[in-house]
Amino acid sequence: MRAILGRLSDLGLGELFKLLSSAGAAGSLEIDVPGGRQLLLFDRGHVAGEATAALALALATRTGTFCFRPGPVPEDAEWAPREELMARIAALQSGFETGVGTPVTAGSIKLEEADPLAELRDSLEEVPLPPEVITVLVITADPRPYRALEPQWRQRGWDVVIDTVPEWPEALGPGLLVVHLPSSATLAGQGHAWYALVHRAAACRPPVPVLWVGGVSDSTIRHEAILAGVDFLIPAPMGHVGETARWFREEITLLAERLIARRRQDARDESEVFREFFVALHAEAPPAEVRASLLRLASNFFRRGALYAVRDSAFESVGAFGLPIPAAPRISRANGLLEAAVVERGLHVLGNAGDADTAAIAQALGIEAFEDATIMPLMAGGECVALFIGDGRLDSADSTAGLAALLVRAGAMLGL
Repeated sequence: MRAILGRLSDLGLGELFKLLSSAGAAGSLEIDVPGGRQLLLFDRGHVAGEATAALALALATRTGTFCFRPGPVPEDAEWAPREELMARIAALQSGFETGVGTPVTAGSIKLEEADPLAELRDSLEEVPLPPEVITVLVITADPRPYRALEPQWRQRGWDVVIDTVPEWPEALGPGLLVVHLPSSATLAGQGHAWYALVHRAAACRPPVPVLWVGGVSDSTIRHEAILAGVDFLIPAPMGHVGETARWFREEITLLAERLIARRRQDARDESEVFREFFVALHAEAPPAEVRASLLRLASNFFRRGALYAVRDSAFESVGAFGLPIPAAPRISRANGLLEAAVVERGLHVLGNAGDADTAAIAQALGIEAFEDATIMPLMAGGECVALFIGDGRLDSADSTAGLAALLVRAGAMLGL
């Protein structure tokens, strides 16, 4: 297996650690950022190394490069679970100021000319997935301007959610956040709640872009908003009718389009790297190991799941995790939900409706009902050869985009 080189802007430190752990990889990982270099050792989900300023910078800014070199590792190293190291890095990053030392700029990152993934990238074909629905979350003390904008935004295919309480909806997974401050020049002692929205949006992967409306003339508010991570600040409209109100609607719509388009591209780029890195790690692995690694990886996104091979007469379980039964039984090819996923080759969401097909799948998995289940296809040569059924999503729908992109191209590696 060859060394794997990549950019942290494409695959963040957390995702990189998760991939190496899920793949059961063993070898050395070098992180190179403008603040310094750090060498870590990986061995089947455990890591040896210190939480340093270089790693804190890599986590905080997603700036720099990484290089993983597979190979033997010393048994006497001080090994710890990768979650423990990530917790130490996060604690260090919370007090880390990126303004100290060498400034981080796009030009400060130099990559090797030789790209070990070039041949693999050229050989991968795209399999289209169903288009995503973009949710625009508007948190505003004054919803009137957005009531007028809502029909126009829905015509663009955006799902608009308007709320007046500055709280992050964990189950929503928005593609854009609009924060419209109260009309007062100050936040009346509640600034932390509004700034916390921006911090929460920045913590998503990929980050949710934020449009900040109002408070631009207040230097304190403007400073705190920029530090929190807003993408664009715009003054609030002076009124709700007239030319200035029309200008505001045109401006915020145009800005929303730009930020949504940029996030879509970021999500596609991250999914591509996520998939290619896993494929490269398992280029020489036996099919049973690939299936086990895929399930370990999927367990980071779903509470329970099962991998079913598509046979002529039935769907046959070839692996599972988190289920109350040791082995999931076969499911008939007459199951309309699974058969639709095979034919349409796209993502399918399983609801809790009491239809016979949903009940049959739940019974095979040994559960009473689904919580938040998704069927993902695995393709090989244009044919769906397996289905992954994941239930109990652990994060937002955006977080599984990389997993879906990986699974859809992993069928040829399963030996089915």
